[in-house]
Amino acid sequence: MKIKNIINSALAVMGLVGLASCQADMDAPALVEPKATMEANTTISDFKTAFADQTVLCPMKDAETQTPYIIHGRVISSDATGNIYKSIVIQDETAALTLSVNQGSTYTDYRIGQEIVLNATGLYIGYYNGLQQIGWLDEYNGEPSLTFLAWDYFLAHSEKNGFPNDDVVYVGQDDEQWPSENPYCIVTTFSALPASGEDFRNMQSQLVEFRNVYFEEGGKETYAPYQESVNRTLKDANGGSLTVRTSGYSNFYNEMIPEGTGTVRGILSYYGDGWQLLLRGLGDVMITKEGQKNEPYTVERAIELQNQGAAGWVKGYIVGSVMAGVNTVTSNDQVIFGADAEMDNNILVAASPDVKDWTQCLAVELPQGSAFRESVNLVKNPDVLGKSILVNGSLSSFLGMPGITGNGGTADDVEVDGVTIGGGDTPTPPAEGLPNGDGSEASPYSASQVNAMTTVTGTNLYTGVWVNGYIVGYVDTGIKSYATDESSKFTVPATVATNLLLANTPNETDWNKCISVNLPSGSDARTQLNLKDNAGNLGKLLTIQGTVTRYVGLSGVKEPTSFTLGEGGGDTPTPPTGDETVVYSSLGKTLTAMPSDWTIDNVSLSGSLTNVWTWKLYNNSGYLNASAFVNNTANPSLAYAISPVIDLTGYKTAKASFRHAAKFQTTLKELSGFVVRESGSTTWTEMTIPEWPAAGAWTFVGSGDIDLSAFAGKKIQVAFKYGSSAEGADTWEINDIEISGSK
Repeated sequence: MKIKNIINSALAVMGLVGLASCQADMDAPALVEPKATMEANTTISDFKTAFADQTVLCPMKDAETQTPYIIHGRVISSDATGNIYKSIVIQDETAALTLSVNQGSTYTDYRIGQEIVLNATGLYIGYYNGLQQIGWLDEYNGEPSLTFLAWDYFLAHSEKNGFPNDDVVYVGQDDEQWPSENPYCIVTTFSALPASGEDFRNMQSQLVEFRNVYFEEGGKETYAPYQESVNRTLKDANGGSLTVRTSGYSNFYNEMIPEGTGTVRGILSYYGDGWQLLLRGLGDVMITKEGQKNEPYTVERAIELQNQGAAGWVKGYIVGSVMAGVNTVTSNDQVIFGADAEMDNNILVAASPDVKDWTQCLAVELPQGSAFRESVNLVKNPDVLGKSILVNGSLSSFLGMPGITGNGGTADDVEVDGVTIGGGDTPTPPAEGLPNGDGSEASPYSASQVNAMTTVTGTNLYTGVWVNGYIVGYVDTGIKSYATDESSKFTVPATVATNLLLANTPNETDWNKCISVNLPSGSDARTQLNLKDNAGNLGKLLTIQGTVTRYVGLSGVKEPTSFTLGEGGGDTPTPPTGDETVVYSSLGKTLTAMPSDWTIDNVSLSGSLTNVWTWKLYNNSGYLNASAFVNNTANPSLAYAISPVIDLTGYKTAKASFRHAAKFQTTLKELSGFVVRESGSTTWTEMTIPEWPAAGAWTFVGSGDIDLSAFAGKKIQVAFKYGSSAEGADTWEINDIEISGSK
C-alpha cells in the first residue's frame, strides 16, 4: 500500500502557484534537478557487513584501482521538530544507515525521499553506543566511538540525485525485496526485532511502524520535560515493550502523550543493549481511545479497520452464525440468521439485532474449549440471539469475513447481556488425553486446545495463560529451525536444550499433534525442563504459564513465567539431599565500584596497557569490564579478576552463574573464560560456560548453570580469566555472580 505525502504535494502546488503569480513581474528561475556524478557500487547492507564490529576510517574498496566505497539511499528522517538531532538517515533496498553530521535543520535541504549518493571512503564507519553509523572518530569509555562529521566533509563526500520522492511504501520485515525507488516503512512487531547478525544490522536505523500499541504513560505524562531527554514506554498487546526516546528540546515535548491504542512510526535506533524508537514528529503517533472498553468500536468501524493491525473492544448484537462446512463466506446463503446454528465455533455480530445482511456483520471466533464458546455459541445457547455483546480481540478476517479473532475466551474478554461467561455445564473433554480448560491455573488449556486455537488465527497471542501437556520430545533446531518429520525427535537424550514438544497423550509421536515450548536461555524453565540435561522428564505432565503463539513452526508457549512438573516419565534425576541455598553473591549491578575483596592478577600486559579489568557504570548499572583494545590496537594480555575465598564446606552440590555481555567477539571465547581453584592452590581449572551472549550488541544474558560439584565440600576461589592477542582484544562485561549449593 502506498500513502502519498499530501502536505508536501500541497506545498509544491502552492509554490508553483506563487511562481505563476510572479510571471507578470519577472521570469521565475527554472527548477534544476540535481544529478549525481557518482554511482553506488555497494549496497548499504554489504557496506555495514564489511565493517561490522569495527570503528575505522573507511578505506578504498579496491586499493589497486583506487575505487572508493560508494553507497546511495533515500532520506527517511527529518529534524524539523528537533527530536532527531544532527543526523540524516538514509535507506536503500537492503538496509538503512545513520549519517551523523554536525549540522541542524537539515530537513530544509534533505527532505524525506531525497536520494543521496555518498563516497564513504575517507569517512569513519563505526558505532556510537551500539548504533552503526557514519561519522568521525571519538572515544567513549576508553574505546573508539563515533561523533559528528563536519558538515563541509559531508558536503564534499555527497551528492543529491533527483527530486525527493516522498511516496512511502509500506512493507513487511520479511518481504524478500524492499523497494529501491521509494522510501519505505517496515511494518513489524517488538518480538520480531532481531538481536544479532545481518538482519540486526539491516534493521538498525530503518523507518518502522508498530500497530496495535499504546504508551504506558498515555494520558499521564508529556512526551518529555523541558530540555531533558527521557524514555517513554511503548507496549503491545502481548506485554512486549519498546523504549521511545524523546528530546525535551523538540517542539512537541510538552504535548500530552495520547491515551489509547493505535499505530506508531519512527526511526528504529539502538542504544547500549536495546532497541529504541525516535519519533520524527507527532504525525508518527496515530493513537486513539477508540476501541477501549469504555469507548468500543462500532461494528461499522470494526469492518473499516479490518486487517490493518487494529485491535480492541467492539459492541454489537448477536444475529446468527456461519453454516457448517463453509470456510469462506461469499453470500447470505452461507450464513444462518437466527438461533438454528450448525457450528459452535463462531457467531455473527451486527450493529442492530435485526440485521440480515452478511456484509454488515462481523464473524467472531469462539476459541475452542473456552468459557466464551461454552456460554455463547448458538448451538447450545439459542437464547443469546439478539443479545448485546461487548467483545475484545483483533480486527482480522475470520471465515472469509470481516472478523474478530484472538479473544482470550474468558469473562475478562467478553460480556453478553444477561449471560455469565463460564456458567453452565463443564465442556466435554476430547476423546482421549487431557481435558480442555479455560487457560487458568486450575483449568489449563490442553495441548490439543492450543494447537487448534492458534492454527485458526495464525499468530494471534494469548498472554499469561496456563497450558498443560505431556513432554514427548523436542525439535532438533540443528537440523531445521522448525518442526518436520526429520527435525522432530521423540527420544532422549536430546541434542538441544532450547525447546520441548508437548502432546495430549504421553506416547504421541506425530509432531502435527504437538505444541512447542520455548525454554529461554538462563531461565529456570530451561535448567529444569530441557531433555538434554533432564532425560527423565520425557513422558512427564508439564503445566506451564506463558504466552501462546507460534514457535518453531508450531502452536506453542513462549516466555514461560511459572511451571510445575507432574507425574509420569522415566527416572527422575536424583534431587539434592537438602534445599539449595545461595552461598555467595557479588558484583551486583547496583555497585558503584568493584568489591574490595576481589583482586586483580595481571599475568601479562603489553603495549600501553596498565590494566585490563575495571569497574564501569552505564545508566546506573555497574559491571566488571575487561578490554585490551587501546588506541585502536588489539594488545596481547592475560589477566584474572579473582574472588575472595568461598567456603563450600558441608555442601554436596554446587553451581555458579553470572550475567555477561560482549558485543565484539573475535578471540574472546577461545582466550577467556570462567575458572576455579581450591584455596591455596595456584592452578586454575577452566569450566565450561553454557551460554555466551550473542555478538552484535551489548545485551546481558545469563551464563547458565556452571557445575562446581567437583569442588563441593572445599574452600575455593573463582575467577574471570581475560585473554587477548594481536588478532583480537574483545570487551567482556560481567556482573551478578552467584554460587549456590545444597547439603
